[in-house]
Amino acid sequence: MTTTAHNGQVHPARLRELLDPTIGHELDKLDIRPGHHVLEIGAGTGAITARLARLVGNYGTVSAVDNDTSCLNPTAVINVYHRDLGRDSLPGEPNRFHLVVARWLHGALPHPVQVLEQMITRLRPGGWLVLADVTGTPPRVFRAPGDDAALIHAVLRRVYRTIAGPDAAATWTTDTPALLVAKNMAQVCAHTITETWTGNGPGCQLLADAVNQLRPVLLTPEITNTALDRFVTLMSDPGVVLGSYESRAIHARKAT
Repeated sequence: MTTTAHNGQVHPARLRELLDPTIGHELDKLDIRPGHHVLEIGAGTGAITARLARLVGNYGTVSAVDNDTSCLNPTAVINVYHRDLGRDSLPGEPNRFHLVVARWLHGALPHPVQVLEQMITRLRPGGWLVLADVTGTPPRVFRAPGDDAALIHAVLRRVYRTIAGPDAAATWTTDTPALLVAKNMAQVCAHTITETWTGNGPGCQLLADAVNQLRPVLLTPEITNTALDRFVTLMSDPGVVLGSYESRAIHARKAT
């Protein structure tokens, strides 16, 4: 995960990799076949794009959409589209795709209901919709040495707000499952995933890497370079136990 900052703003493409495991778990449940057509929204660095391309084969297509396409490479199977979901329409005609998969980490969409409606319209009858995001996760520090719990809590709060946007809001609304049912989607399922992360483990290392890469935009009068250095050191301490960010997955099937 390599993230850069531009003019004080965090570039979100690499951050979306945080949701790749959630998306991958959902894809494992679905019967994605050669020749299928897939719309992927929030394609980020293209890791899930490449996986989908392998599944649909030479006679399928993956339409990869992002507001930054610099990490995406078009191929005979992969079509790349630059879109700002706050103002642009999604590519594809109605009833085109067997699967629409969307993830977004960098805050709430301005008009999430309109984006959902566009996705549903583009799904074929019987096609699957898969959504993923990060909820407004409150930092949880279960164990820390000495007085470091407050420091860890403050840095985690700053990291989560940087990842999820200034309001730390989830992309999809809390009533998205009810909205999908109202849109005649079937087999609607929503679940959240959290983990316990221990210092010197992969989760805490991910947080240490995120702090090092996001450091220019994490700094505040209260959160100094010294505080961030201490946080990175603590993420290697087995005595530290944290709660992970909460990821959410929603899937539903368009009625036939």
